Amino acid sequence: MPVVDASVVVDWVAPGADCALGAVGALERLVASGDELLAPRLLMEEVANALLAGVRRGRWSGVSADEAHSLLRQLPVRLADQSSDLDRAWDLSRRYDNHPIYDLIYVALAERRQVALITADSALRRKLVALDWVIAPEDACR
Repeated sequence: MPVVDASVVVDWVAPGADCALGAVGALERLVASGDELLAPRLLMEEVANALLAGVRRGRWSGVSADEAHSLLRQLPVRLADQSSDLDRAWDLSRRYDNHPIYDLIYVALAERRQVALITADSALRRKLVALDWVIAPEDACR
C-alpha cells in the first residue's frame, strides 16, 4: 500500500506516456498485485495542473489533456491525508533546507502510514537519501 506522488502519476496519465518509463511499469505491477495506492488530496490538483501546463506549452492538445484528466480520475489511488500531515510536512521542510511543502506532504503521509513513497523526482530522492522508504518507480515492486 505505497504512497505515490504527482511525479509518478503524471508519468502514468500524460498524453503519449512512454511505456518504457519506470513509472508505467510500476503502475502495471502494483495494480496487478492488488496493492492499494495512497496519496494526499493534493495529488489531483498537482497532476491536473501539470496536464494544463502541457497544453499551454504545446506538448499535447486540449483533447488529449481532457482524456488524461479522465484517466486520472479513474486511477486506483485512495486519497488518505490528514490535517496533521501538513504539520509534519512543515517540520520536514525545515529539516531539509526548506524543501517545498507540497513534496513533503507525500513524505509525511508515507511516514505516518509506514509505507514506501514512490517518486520519479530524483532530486527529492537525493535530498531524502537517508529515508530508504523513499524509492524510485523502478524499485517499487522488487
